Amino acid sequence: MSLRETFRNLNARKRFAVVIILIYIVSIPIISAITYYILKQNAVDSAYNTARLYLASFEAARHYVGDELRPVLQREMPGKFIVEGMSRSYVAGSIARKVLQDIPGYIFKNASLNPRNPKNSADEFEREIINGFRDKKDGKEWRGLIERNGYHYYVLARSGSPVEGRCLQCHGDPAAAPKEMIERYGATSGFNMKTGEIVDALIAYIPVHIPLLSARKTVAVFIGIYTFFLGIVFWLIDRRFDWFYERIESDKKTIEGVSSEVLNLNREMEDIIAERTMGMVGMRIADSLRNPLTIIGGLSRQLLKAADKDEKLRVILSECRKMEKIVADFDELLRSKRFLFKREDLNEIVIFTTRFEEQGIKDRGIGLSVSLYDKPLMFNANRQLIKIAVRHIINNAVDATPSGGKISVVTGGGEDAVFLEVTDTGRGMTSEELHRIFEPFYSTKGRIGVGLPLVRQIITEHMGEVMIESKPDTGTMVRFTFPIRWKEKG
Repeated sequence: MSLRETFRNLNARKRFAVVIILIYIVSIPIISAITYYILKQNAVDSAYNTARLYLASFEAARHYVGDELRPVLQREMPGKFIVEGMSRSYVAGSIARKVLQDIPGYIFKNASLNPRNPKNSADEFEREIINGFRDKKDGKEWRGLIERNGYHYYVLARSGSPVEGRCLQCHGDPAAAPKEMIERYGATSGFNMKTGEIVDALIAYIPVHIPLLSARKTVAVFIGIYTFFLGIVFWLIDRRFDWFYERIESDKKTIEGVSSEVLNLNREMEDIIAERTMGMVGMRIADSLRNPLTIIGGLSRQLLKAADKDEKLRVILSECRKMEKIVADFDELLRSKRFLFKREDLNEIVIFTTRFEEQGIKDRGIGLSVSLYDKPLMFNANRQLIKIAVRHIINNAVDATPSGGKISVVTGGGEDAVFLEVTDTGRGMTSEELHRIFEPFYSTKGRIGVGLPLVRQIITEHMGEVMIESKPDTGTMVRFTFPIRWKEKG
């Protein structure tokens, strides 16, 4: 017997228990991974911000020495080179050591491929970073997690400035370097640099093993709490399972009834849309045939009159008359179609339509605001057609609006007209798209577009007007306006 058959043979209570256990087994690793990722990312973000602050402080100290302090000392003590006040690397390193005394585990290093001070010599990992900056001239920053000596560090490295001409006074020819520097560091390293090359990087090591360990402990505690509460929920539901199962069955029937109503509505909409689409296509074909048939028929009559007894022309003229009759019959058929119109309340139509769409809108993470006029908005309408038009516009707004956006539906009226406005905060449309949206078969969604032409046809049949305003990235507003009373056009 297969697992599926075994599951089906279980009673409802046991099936429910199996489902809960499976949900727990599947959800635990997913929830654990997501929770740990979030906590880890928070720790990484905090470490990144801390590293940025440190590097900015040390870089500021280097610039202060090079741009302000050193020129003053050189002016006051010409020919002298005071390492403690004129060396950017020395001053920045001294400040870093003082700062890091109170935060053990944090490391700052002015790593260099050719350092004067051996303490700044880049190790293999740091050399790779500096060489990466040298190979990619646009690369200014490197960051990532590493493990060193059993501890996890978040590393932020920023490329040192390219060697400038003024730097060669101390880092070019050893013979031209200040004697104080030679006496302290010797003449074997830190020299023979070239203008424009990158030889160093400022690197901050921020320990994150404690936050990561804390994240793992938090995940473990969360799993324990999740297990406890899921067990309580399972126990409570199991205690009252009969009532719960009856409620599920009742809700299932309710949902099936609503789904059936929605399905019937969709089928009715599809039938009307298909009918209207075929009508539109037929009208376009008839309109396209009318002019050439008129020209062909007219010319054939003239030629037949001139030729008098040309049998071929008589056949052509006969066939043209048949096609002209087909076009005329089609026009008469369209003119003869009538739909039932009666006095309807626009507010009621909007309430009915938004009720079916509300849950789907919320599931997409989109806000829905419905503001109805405080009095009935009566006008001559075919209720079903107006529902189709309103639903199509709302669905367009949902498709265009990302999660977190908002859709507002507003009704109103005056002495002569009532109106409906649907506004979204979606992607909007360009002026070119806005000019083409009523063209049959044109769509901005990558599929055949017959919706908006159908909507305009419906509104036009109600002697109403459609107005659309839209701009890219700002949203779209669609406004339907209907006359309260139909009047003969002058």
